Amino acid sequence: MSGSIKGMTFVAAVLVCAVAAAQPGGDLLRRADSPLLTDRPAENFSARVIVSHETVSPGEPFHVAVEMTVAKGAWLYGPVPGPTPLPLKLAAGESELRVGQALFAPTTTHLTPTGKGTELNHVYEGKGYAFLPVTAPAGLKPGLYELPVKITGQVCHESGLCEMVGRDLTATVRIGAATTPGSDWTDRLSQALSQSKTTEQWAAILAAGAPAGASAKQAARPPGADLTVATGVGLALLAGLILNIMPCVLPVIPLRLLSLLAQAGGSRRRFVTLGLAFAVGIVLFFAAIAALNVGLRLAVEYKLQWGDPFRYPAFVIAMALLLVVLAANMFGVFTVGVPGGLAAIEAGPGVLGAVGMGFLMAILATPCSFAILATAFGWAQFQPLWLGTVGILLIGVGMAAPHAVLAAFPGIVSRIPRAGRWSELFKQFVGFVFLMIAAWLVGTQMKEAYPAWVLAYAVVLATCAWVWGAWVGYDAPAGRKWAVRVAAVAIAGGAGLWMLSPPRPPAVVMRPFDAAEIARVRAEGKPVLVKFSASWCLKCKLLDAQIFNDPEVAAALAGRGVVAFTGDVTRSEMPANDMLYGQLAQPGPPVTAIFAKGLPQPILLVGSFSKDDLLAAVDAARAGS
Repeated sequence: MSGSIKGMTFVAAVLVCAVAAAQPGGDLLRRADSPLLTDRPAENFSARVIVSHETVSPGEPFHVAVEMTVAKGAWLYGPVPGPTPLPLKLAAGESELRVGQALFAPTTTHLTPTGKGTELNHVYEGKGYAFLPVTAPAGLKPGLYELPVKITGQVCHESGLCEMVGRDLTATVRIGAATTPGSDWTDRLSQALSQSKTTEQWAAILAAGAPAGASAKQAARPPGADLTVATGVGLALLAGLILNIMPCVLPVIPLRLLSLLAQAGGSRRRFVTLGLAFAVGIVLFFAAIAALNVGLRLAVEYKLQWGDPFRYPAFVIAMALLLVVLAANMFGVFTVGVPGGLAAIEAGPGVLGAVGMGFLMAILATPCSFAILATAFGWAQFQPLWLGTVGILLIGVGMAAPHAVLAAFPGIVSRIPRAGRWSELFKQFVGFVFLMIAAWLVGTQMKEAYPAWVLAYAVVLATCAWVWGAWVGYDAPAGRKWAVRVAAVAIAGGAGLWMLSPPRPPAVVMRPFDAAEIARVRAEGKPVLVKFSASWCLKCKLLDAQIFNDPEVAAALAGRGVVAFTGDVTRSEMPANDMLYGQLAQPGPPVTAIFAKGLPQPILLVGSFSKDDLLAAVDAARAGS
């Protein structure tokens, strides 16, 4: 007998372990990161039914609502909860009333700790609502009618405890001659009903990437996904134009000047040809991006994100090495000869070089992101494949347009001095610019920022040494010689004081991105700020300097009880990528997300913003608006 009892006990234990393993956490330890599933009466959940009408005449529709209340620090998984939890279900029992398919109000998103990390779930916190559309059949006799209702689901608490919940409820409605509204039916219930959908509808919305609180039209799509074709085309061209003046492109302006210098020594035809070749090189880069996007969409249904190439170390290192080689070419270490076959088909000398410089300039523009570019790229990715491809190409056309227009005005080069020693020095200066960009690219792969600054200063120091030795000869007048060398020493000294100073702690103290910690802080009711950035994102660094290193901002956030996190998306495998590119569906940093209790979706600040913008967004989040 004892043996059979032990055997039954063992089987029961195995079954409990199996059930627990299927839930977030996967074991029986009561830890915050490993929930325990039980079937004891839920202390964290209660439910009641509310009928929309006191009296309903035969043939009239009405609704039965189930109001679910979840205790503080707990959450109830919704009808489409995510990969692991049990879904919420609402069913009606036998009745003379006709009952339609259950509807569920919007959920909020929740990052749930599991034994393998975290997963994104869709839950109710505080209050949740489910509805049954009901009709009183025509010819139904007057009187009281009951509708049995059963709600089942799963509740978890931040302590790590998960519970199966189930409630058998009964709704009572009076069938009479006139239809009168129910006294307990509030505007909040009416609003929740207007946003409610069936389980199948929510599944379709969430499968398309929608936030839990959005309608199908408002699915979690990048900004600009629902623009008209005309607006999307216009924004694509405008975004390309703006790329020419972004911080990422400013360091390679000498590249364009070098191209103009190469054009200055020839005929009008040469000027036009090389100018158009430079523009073609820019468009070719965007054609390559469009082709890559088509391949990824068809092969693995992946929508390319702006700046994606810089998320992969191999690409960044390859670009850095290419720039070092190009710098060596600028210094005259070697020259590249064009094979005879290619030279024969070139429209003029230097055409391939001009195409290559345009291609390189476009590549170096990709770390820059701003609102119009994000909107245009988001629009392109949610159009039919052919139209999205055209949209990406139009960004390239927009960036190339000023250079093509410039080619139509050969008179510009008449103001450029004739080639001589100065032009050779300028070419060498472009080589140092290439080295500086290469140093920055290598720095983006370093965990600590300070070594990257040291590497960049090494290039500055080498440039100053070159100015000292190359800008003046032995026969130069003493005054000019001293002026140049004093300037070189001053630049080297000033840059050293600025670039080699040990970094100061940031004004706004930010915790490293941790989905479980973010979920825990949100469960406490505190507003949460998550700043998504990348080491290759120049605008992110500008935001850090202007906003997040401002003591006034730090004091204001602390006074509002905001807990700040920094999400690094420098490389594709970093955990913060899941939230930025998945849950928030944003095309790239900088993005600042502000979460608050009672706010179904975070408030997003994309690209640049002011201190006032940030604090206004925090106040709006805290107010739940």
